[in-house]
Amino acid sequence: MSAKTPWREKDELLLRQLMASGVTDIPELVNAFPHRTFDAVRIKANKIKREASSNPVRVPIPEHEKPDYGEPPKESIDVLAWCDRAITRTAGHEPAKDYYRVAIKARRPIAVMFSADWHFGGLNVDYVSLRQHYQFLLNEPGFYMSLVGDIGNIMNLHRTAAARRDILTIDEQAEFLHNVIYQTVDAGKLLTVNSGNHDDEFTERSAGFGLLKLMAKGKVPYFRGHGYLDLALQTDDGAEVVYPIGLAHKTRFSSFMNPLHGAKRMEQMTSGFFGINRPIPRVFVTAHRHDPAMATEGLTPEDRIIHVACGTFNTDCPFSQRYFGQGRIGVPTIVFHPDRREHVGFPTPWEAYRYMNGHDWEDAA
Repeated sequence: MSAKTPWREKDELLLRQLMASGVTDIPELVNAFPHRTFDAVRIKANKIKREASSNPVRVPIPEHEKPDYGEPPKESIDVLAWCDRAITRTAGHEPAKDYYRVAIKARRPIAVMFSADWHFGGLNVDYVSLRQHYQFLLNEPGFYMSLVGDIGNIMNLHRTAAARRDILTIDEQAEFLHNVIYQTVDAGKLLTVNSGNHDDEFTERSAGFGLLKLMAKGKVPYFRGHGYLDLALQTDDGAEVVYPIGLAHKTRFSSFMNPLHGAKRMEQMTSGFFGINRPIPRVFVTAHRHDPAMATEGLTPEDRIIHVACGTFNTDCPFSQRYFGQGRIGVPTIVFHPDRREHVGFPTPWEAYRYMNGHDWEDAA
């Protein structure tokens, strides 16, 4: 046979066995294949050697102890098992709420002050006016407040160095937030709290938790974004009038020319903000722009809707002036009647006081 004659399977197996046993001399291998030429055996043997050198057999090191890994983890988990794992972890989680009902027993009309953007701790805040409004709230029966975000400043965490103009540390501002919420709740004056970009978003981005949410937890209804409040006024004879109120520190809609644009878009897109099963609120409240405003639509009490934009106490902030315009003080206040569906808006708490009491607040003493 020539060198090009194909090898039979049993002959190639015999040749590999001989070479594996240590027989590598070509003449000796030729003797085992008398029907093959010398060149045929030499070529085939060299090919087997090259294969062995390119794919060496890895032999364990003698007397080497392999580590014991115990039970190896599963390479994959069934999809349903993953779902069960997620269900277990979320079982104890309390989801955020965007709806609350607050009931007040009222023998006469009450007033709700919608206040936001205190920016407490900032350098450019009108603290005299802030103190005056808060003291008025605590002292006057029948007046309540909804805080609509940005109660603290927390500009220590702002990415722009020029904006870091706080006069109080974050610890001091956190202590203030804690006390203002607890003191106002204990006085029976606080209805709701909304998340703001200063007091919640800044701390969420930097520390992973909402500071205002932490302070309000377990004390007062807290809205992480848009909130829907059913304010139920109850009389002694068991009658009840419910005023739905929509609240948001800021919306995705804004207009430099119209501070009420966000509130009016909330009305137009009520189902998108609050769900299809909620009645249209009678009051829509936004903040964030530091530009207070109020407008009433509907001539009869039954179809009356009041749009509100809260002002600020941060009235001399160069950062705000540079990008948004000068901030203005504004705590719009709405009077709600318990014996009939009627609510009336006022630009200031002092005007609401005059409507409810028949004389000016300054004259009360």
